[in-house]
Amino acid sequence: MSPEIQARLLASMNAGRLLVVCGAGLSMAPPSSLPSARTVAECCFDKYQLEVDPACDIALRDNLEALAEHFVATNTLQSVFIEHLVPWPAFARPYNPGHAAIADFLITRAAVAGISSNYDILIERRAWDYGAAFRGSLDGDEANVDATRQAPLLKFHGCAQRDPVSTVWAPSQLEDPVISARIERSKTWMAANLRQKDLLVVGFWSDWEYLNAVIGGALADVQPLSVTVVDLSPTVALEEKAPQLWQVAHADNVHFEHVRASGADVLDELRRAFSMNYLRQVLAAGRTVFEQTTGVQCHPDWLQIADFDSEILYGLRRDAEGVPAVQPATRLRPGNVEALGYFHLLLRQAGATQLPDGYELNGRSIRVINGAEAILGSLRTKFIEPPVAVSSDIVVAVGATDLGLPGNVIRGGRTGDLIRPAAGGDWFDLNGARAELNI
Repeated sequence: MSPEIQARLLASMNAGRLLVVCGAGLSMAPPSSLPSARTVAECCFDKYQLEVDPACDIALRDNLEALAEHFVATNTLQSVFIEHLVPWPAFARPYNPGHAAIADFLITRAAVAGISSNYDILIERRAWDYGAAFRGSLDGDEANVDATRQAPLLKFHGCAQRDPVSTVWAPSQLEDPVISARIERSKTWMAANLRQKDLLVVGFWSDWEYLNAVIGGALADVQPLSVTVVDLSPTVALEEKAPQLWQVAHADNVHFEHVRASGADVLDELRRAFSMNYLRQVLAAGRTVFEQTTGVQCHPDWLQIADFDSEILYGLRRDAEGVPAVQPATRLRPGNVEALGYFHLLLRQAGATQLPDGYELNGRSIRVINGAEAILGSLRTKFIEPPVAVSSDIVVAVGATDLGLPGNVIRGGRTGDLIRPAAGGDWFDLNGARAELNI
């Protein structure tokens, strides 16, 4: 992804205009490696041929739509195909960095919504592991409800976990009253809430022509400002496989870009840029106070973030929000971080080295969290994290109030304990940390 495209997408996120549309290509990236439509068709056909009908038409083996329609014709799409032949365990795979990025963007509302044609729950699983109460929406009515706690993830064709018998596999299902009503509610919600947005389309140009047609028809009413397609296919193949989506992307006054790259990789790259910008904002917020109180000009290098991976940067964002590893980061922009940025700059001025979980200064590891408006002792109990979490020598809760409770009130835990009675390390407020570290 070029710097220009990345900047345009980040600007869209900050303007509240980014809409992510994802499809099978996203979940086919490792380590998820979900099967393609053709592979699913072959698996279903081989199982059916072996167990039921050796004379089944071999022409159906590599055509999932045609195979599904075969079962529609015998009124066994749900009872035989969906409930018995579809290899649902193959959809229960590890999430990849692209799923993590979308989960993060929806929880923080960096994206206004996500639209997915995937049945898998890999985005949801990543959000749950971050500690979010998250679900995918099956129609526009659910999207309205879900919008109160997250940017909605509208699963246009159904979900492997929620009502799998109503997942869409065949064109004739679109005539089913239940499914057609659900799709119409989704279209209505999209037209009302997602107009004039910037579409980031990741791995959607599916092998399933009718799925492309359904989502293409729905997006026609959205009238996007721009469409950025991330797909490894040649540009000419996009038009051939999904003419309706191509028409949406090339309507009047729509800016179109095609990025030939892995969708998971591009999403992870965008997320890293988002996180680094967030953390730079934290540092920049403390610059004025730092320069006024120290009389020292802030060095440009002190305002930079080390080139960590997405999950490390996500952990640093959590610390900047003041939330432990069992809760998700929820902020699109940092808030109440002037003192936090100031303390970070004090550490950097003193020669502290950036680490994945904070800093190292004079042989001591230091974690810095946002303790704004919290009581130090109460905040410490909030940070009783999983035993695998690294314990720093010193934890500085910038903005927290130390009521001076004796140190034996809350005992510190140790990394690796099966049961940790409290957050590890010695905890200080800003003034206590400055005295302890002599900065």
